[in-house]
Amino acid sequence: MYKLLVIKYCFLNRMASLASKDTYLQKLGSKVCASQNQEARKRPFVPYRSGGEAGAPKKKKNRQKPVGGKSSNAKDRKSPVKTDSKAAVHPSQADGSGNGTEAQGPKGGKSVASSFFAVDLLRQRLHEKIEESRGHGNSKGVSLEEIEKKRERRKQERERKKRKRKEFRMKKLAEKVEEAKKKEDGVDSPSSTTGLPAAAEKEKTTLVFNRVEVGEEYVDKVQLKKEKKKKMKGNLTPLIGKNYKQLLTRVEARKAKLEELRAKDKGKAKEVENKMKWTNVLYKAEGLKIKDNEDLLRTSLKRKEKMRSQRKRRWEHRSVHVLEKMQHRQDKRRKNIQKQKRGKVERRKEKARKKGRVLPEDLKKA
Repeated sequence: MYKLLVIKYCFLNRMASLASKDTYLQKLGSKVCASQNQEARKRPFVPYRSGGEAGAPKKKKNRQKPVGGKSSNAKDRKSPVKTDSKAAVHPSQADGSGNGTEAQGPKGGKSVASSFFAVDLLRQRLHEKIEESRGHGNSKGVSLEEIEKKRERRKQERERKKRKRKEFRMKKLAEKVEEAKKKEDGVDSPSSTTGLPAAAEKEKTTLVFNRVEVGEEYVDKVQLKKEKKKKMKGNLTPLIGKNYKQLLTRVEARKAKLEELRAKDKGKAKEVENKMKWTNVLYKAEGLKIKDNEDLLRTSLKRKEKMRSQRKRRWEHRSVHVLEKMQHRQDKRRKNIQKQKRGKVERRKEKARKKGRVLPEDLKKA
């Protein structure tokens, strides 16, 4: 701007009249001062604080632009421009709570100061809220005694809940230990743990027969033979079981032995026959079914042989039927596979005929 003025001034030196020079300079100076005044009127933004010491900011009146005047008037107007161009310092509050604003310059200082002011205010509010939530703050007229009481109540409640959880865990553990002990006692010695009440219940529930077999423990074969001999009465094995062929041979052998004794000594043969009868009666009294009737044994043996032959015939018939069924299925499967293959071949031939190919079969037919 000043360079332009110098150039214009040099140009004006060549002008003829001094009056024209004076009027031109006055107009040029007024334009320059007006432009500078417009730039200086831009002031930093200060937020309004209600109830503060500074109060609301005062509005300055806009100065009117001069239309004409002397050169001295223009020089006087240059001085306030220089003072306004300097950095304007606003008064800040001296309480040190972080709510005051800092000094602001003409170039972007106002936005920075306003942002600092808002951030400080929000930070202070946040700290107050945190203190209130922790119970350190003494806000809303709550006394320190009440706060201490609340803390004590919360502590007691936490301890009570902790004790309750511990008791519940101990109770569960005790129940598990009792169950494990009961299981071990039941496996080791069920008779000793049950006692008299269990024995009474057993007497009520169990059924009593003439011959009861309890438990299946491993016993040596020699021991089994000895026990069998002890149970035998009169050195006669009881005629029991469903092996009718063996029973029939044993009855025939006994009859043959008696016949031989009768031929030698009738009295002794009679004694042996009575002894055999009494032993059979004793076995029957124990609950055994003695099968010493020769005719019944023969009929039951015939019936058993007949049933065996029937089962054999049924099994043979079934096996033949199953084989025939399997063969029929295999034949059906083979036929279906052949049919599918023939169908594929025919479809290919049809496609070839549609495309215009001549097959050897068509030539033979022609």
